[in-house]
Amino acid sequence: MNNFWDKKILTKKSIEIIQINLGNRCNLACKHCHIEASPLGSENMKFETAEKIINRLKKLDIDQIELTGGEPVLNPNLIQFIEKLSNSKKVAVRTNLVSLDIPEHKNILDLFKAHNVAIIGSLPSVFEKTTDSQRGKNVFKNSIKVLEKLNSIGYGSGNGLKLDLVYNPAGDFLPPDNSLLEKDYRDLLMESKNIRFNDLITIVNVPIKRYRYYLENKGKLLKYEDVLRNNHNPATIDKLMCHSILSVDYEGFVYDCDFNLATGTRIKDFENSRFWEIDFSNFKPEISFDNYCYACTVNTGSSCHGTLINDNDIENSVKNYYGETLNSSRDLQTNACRTTESIPRDVKESLKYINDEIIIKYYGCGSPIPLVLEGLKVLDVGCGTGRDTYVISRLVGKNGFVYGIDMTENQLSVAEKHLNEQMKTFGYKKKNVEFILNYLKNIGDHFKNESLDLAVSNCVINLTEKKETVLRQIYNALKYGGEFYFSDVYSDRRVPRHVVTNEILYGECLGGALYYMDFERIARSVGFTDPRIMSKSKIAIENPKIADLVGNINFYSITYRLWKLDGLEDACEDYGHIAIYKGGIPNSQFSLELDGGHIFFKNKPERVCGNTARMIQETRFAKYFEIIGDFSEHFGLFQECNNISPVKIKDEGNDPIGSCC
Repeated sequence: MNNFWDKKILTKKSIEIIQINLGNRCNLACKHCHIEASPLGSENMKFETAEKIINRLKKLDIDQIELTGGEPVLNPNLIQFIEKLSNSKKVAVRTNLVSLDIPEHKNILDLFKAHNVAIIGSLPSVFEKTTDSQRGKNVFKNSIKVLEKLNSIGYGSGNGLKLDLVYNPAGDFLPPDNSLLEKDYRDLLMESKNIRFNDLITIVNVPIKRYRYYLENKGKLLKYEDVLRNNHNPATIDKLMCHSILSVDYEGFVYDCDFNLATGTRIKDFENSRFWEIDFSNFKPEISFDNYCYACTVNTGSSCHGTLINDNDIENSVKNYYGETLNSSRDLQTNACRTTESIPRDVKESLKYINDEIIIKYYGCGSPIPLVLEGLKVLDVGCGTGRDTYVISRLVGKNGFVYGIDMTENQLSVAEKHLNEQMKTFGYKKKNVEFILNYLKNIGDHFKNESLDLAVSNCVINLTEKKETVLRQIYNALKYGGEFYFSDVYSDRRVPRHVVTNEILYGECLGGALYYMDFERIARSVGFTDPRIMSKSKIAIENPKIADLVGNINFYSITYRLWKLDGLEDACEDYGHIAIYKGGIPNSQFSLELDGGHIFFKNKPERVCGNTARMIQETRFAKYFEIIGDFSEHFGLFQECNNISPVKIKDEGNDPIGSCC
């Protein structure tokens, strides 16, 4: 085999985990499977072999045992492994989850609970379409059903019954940052299914066996192998799982890892030795490698137990950020630039129709997709892989149109790759999306004045140096009554030069953050006279090294609503207006949140200032309201107004703050 790390020789360290592969029989036949498991799998462990392995395990001072396959639940020897080892060992079972719902295994969950067996369950996506496309029809629904059962008997709740989930990409791309993906899994599974789990493990697909054949048939193998090589991170080598893990196959032969097992590459100098025949007192064999091992060394590394490098270490985090999918610090996935808001119902429903690669490579700090989009002409500013662009494409309908502009060729290539597929999924015969490769400062080169109904953006404005230029060009491109609805990162004071010029902090969306008062000044200077807040939340900086760099500066994720309207004043003035919401907006039939300070309940009259009356009466919301009053008489400052600056921020949590009324 090829030693591809400059001929560096690696040897086994102390063995900490032993994986027992019970065979290749499985109730599924997933296209990414690296051992070609299927219902027809015939290489399965016999009782005599299991007995010999168990007896040897009892004598070893190694307490972590993992039972895998194929699907280990389908092998009758699983029960004796659990019953005979769980008293002295920590036993974990790697399962596809749906096998736990097969009628003939109805008692298996009780066995797992009784012996405190840890469960490592595969769930490639939190979206039904993506999971089923990889693993088969109804697999997602059945997996959720099993997870609900596991939760009901105490798994995943932190009481000692451990339930981990495993993610792997549904295509020829790399996983996103583990911590960010785990947050999405928790939020979406808890919100939609009330599912709890302990940890999420992200695994890079290894180009061997069935997954290799899949890539070859699609003509994507060479490109995928290039992706693995180009994202190789030497810092992962000393942490590779093959240093401390031993895999045993259904016949008892030993391998450096499960992937070498899949390719039949037994441990060097132990090719003909069975597990129970080996003296482990001084077991330091040389580790065997091949080009597929690049999959374990990309970015923060990949193993059966997830990433290899701690993301809290700045240097390693930078390697992850810069090596994953992006080409510059301005295009990074970051903890700051990450959605903290709840996802609106119409957006959540639309996400089910978006390709998995588009979703997992998305990053942002809010949910900047407003209501009432049917038929609109929209620009997604800094669209990245097109996640929000395609959501809006579905919401504007076949009579609307969406443009996405971004300066990052790699990100746009993902967006454009799936264009035809997304149009077909939405049922559109004619495309209603167009992507533009250019810098945001050049928006004016592509859009005439008064040509757009709406512009949106997700954590991108802070990454451009020409913030006023971008805002001005967006303002010019909007029609009268149009709006710029966007999320971004802001600070509670001006960011000093040493923070702005720090590559890490700029990439983390912190160095480019505007002091909120400076943002308001810029917004007003280009014509957005009365900025309104939809939501805001403080950004937690948990990495102590980054916290030391930013000092006492506080950062906030804020979603703004900026209207292009004449006559808006710089204060909330009272002209005696009454606003009544008549209902009729899908997903907001009984109440409508205009901004953080204005929630209108159906048929309930509300006094509003003159600015708010214009924001309703002269925009696309007009037909949903009755406005009583005019501007013929002025009654002074609006007395009911909180008179709070849109971002007079204290640490009061995530409660929305309005600018008026």
